[in-house]
Amino acid sequence: MARFVNTRRDLYDRHHEHLWQLHRDEGLRAVVHAEIPLTEAATAHELIEARANLGMVVLRP
Repeated sequence: MARFVNTRRDLYDRHHEHLWQLHRDEGLRAVVHAEIPLTEAATAHELIEARANLGMVVLRP
């Protein structure tokens, strides 16, 4: 990300403003990849460490 900021500051600034606008307009949604019981927290960690998730991994109590 630092390289992007340093080499394409104009594009970074546009993206930054666009994301904040989406946030203000409530246009961003959290994506949940999996809900996993807390008792299987190790499985959740393995999923995240393998970069196999395409959204958040939620631990349920």
